[in-house]
Amino acid sequence: MEPSIANVAASTLAITTGAVLQASTGLGAGLVVVPLLALISLDLVPGPVIFASMALSSVMAYAGRRHIAWTHLDKVVWGLGAGMFVGILGLSLLPPSRIGLVLGALILIAAVVSVLGVAVRLTSRSALVAGLLSGFMGTVAAIGAPVLALLYQHEEPNALRGTLALLYLVSSIGMLVLLHAAGRFTWHDVMLGGYLIPGFVIGYLLSGPVARVLDRGYSRMAVLAISSISGLALILKSLS
Repeated sequence: MEPSIANVAASTLAITTGAVLQASTGLGAGLVVVPLLALISLDLVPGPVIFASMALSSVMAYAGRRHIAWTHLDKVVWGLGAGMFVGILGLSLLPPSRIGLVLGALILIAAVVSVLGVAVRLTSRSALVAGLLSGFMGTVAAIGAPVLALLYQHEEPNALRGTLALLYLVSSIGMLVLLHAAGRFTWHDVMLGGYLIPGFVIGYLLSGPVARVLDRGYSRMAVLAISSISGLALILKSLS
């Protein structure tokens, strides 16, 4: 993708929208950001958006460091690592022409998982499985957050935010290292990610005031509608 004014503006708007909607719905911004960025250019996912998101997750992890829930966290990290390796293997075997198809399918799966709101108990086994699924989906499509959110959904809000932010940061670093080793994250991707960072900053600054205005019911429906429509559009675009 060429970093034209139009592309940068559209990408920034997509990321800002996702960050603001996350504050009012509790759903991961990736459900909105990733499919919209993929429609702008597949070059923006997964590497550039993962790199850009670290600006937000690092700040949130530091702010919530005293509230991190350490129970079974090591199992989640082990699962993340295994899932990342599986994801890299999948990317290496996946033809470029089918990336959009896989992205669209994973986005729809993530949306369904969020709608179902499955009750998950935090055990060593569930932590390992959640980490595995999140690592795979995060590496392939940059949307591993919904699985981890389900795992920690019963935690106190501060613990939820701090723990997820730390996991996002750790997993992002691991994913970028593996993507780079597989030739899927280069200096060009770093540059593209740099263009995406302002969107996360703007979204973070706007999220508080906007979240108090947005109706939770409607905004949650908006996230699921945007992500589902965008996922279907990616699938149709790949099949055409």
